[in-house]
Amino acid sequence: MKREVLNKAIYHTLKELNISNIISSIQIADFKLLKIAHDSIHEFMYIAPLSCPPTQSWLSKSAFLTYHFMVLYQAHRSLLEALAGYYNAANILLRSVLELMLKGALWECLAHKRFRDNANIIEKKAKSNVYGSKRSIVDWLNDVIRQNPRIERDLEETSGAIFDKIFPLFDDRELRKLIPRPKIIIEQLHEWGLLDPYNENEIYDIYQQLSQEVHVIPDRIDIGRRLLSGRNLFEVEIIPNELERFLKLLHKIMDIGIVLELNVLSDWIIQNDEVKEKLRERVPVFRELELRKGLNKLLKLVMR
Repeated sequence: MKREVLNKAIYHTLKELNISNIISSIQIADFKLLKIAHDSIHEFMYIAPLSCPPTQSWLSKSAFLTYHFMVLYQAHRSLLEALAGYYNAANILLRSVLELMLKGALWECLAHKRFRDNANIIEKKAKSNVYGSKRSIVDWLNDVIRQNPRIERDLEETSGAIFDKIFPLFDDRELRKLIPRPKIIIEQLHEWGLLDPYNENEIYDIYQQLSQEVHVIPDRIDIGRRLLSGRNLFEVEIIPNELERFLKLLHKIMDIGIVLELNVLSDWIIQNDEVKEKLRERVPVFRELELRKGLNKLLKLVMR
């Protein structure tokens, strides 16, 4: 490829990234809000490695940690889209961030017998025919284990192995019905205590709010936003109140994620004094980032 053509392609791509809008957003945003929202993404990532005891293999929590790692990329991309003025795209990615957190926790729990044996919400909803079947995903997993009992031990040791087992569910229209819907996942995680101290309705309300972005409700697409704010319909402009709304929501979702993370990893934390000491050092950071419910959960775990 000729250098001239390459340079032209690079210039065109940089222009489409709308870097000038990103600069403008950073200049006009509530900088404290922008900072705590962004830094909370990184704090979410730090907690997991700090919570793993030196003698413990991360593989036993690998189902959750696989999704956990993806949150870093999705949350950052979501933030960049918002800074560039693409609020609909930013919020669609933000719902993906929330789903990564929730489904990572779900698959982690279903990999372990103590949770499968107490999946009362999932079982109840299956019996009420919510899935179009009387069977639940727990029944399906237990059938898989009965065919090969060694799978149960493998899942306890490497929870991420559940992904190989559930792979057929996503390619089969009927089996796909066994996968719990978001509301049921939230209710089940709440019953297991993994959302404490959050209220399940608060989290589902956020999920529904972000679903309006995914389903392109008229006033949630960017042209609708511009129309309502009296701006040029066909110019990608910064809308300060939309940026502020997004940053508050991102910050809230990262707090939810940290609560989920601490609850999923709580057995590691409670049993190891060295881990507790490392996490106590994060208390001032949690306060600075205003991760209020995350701080509530952290203090309960490290002060035991």
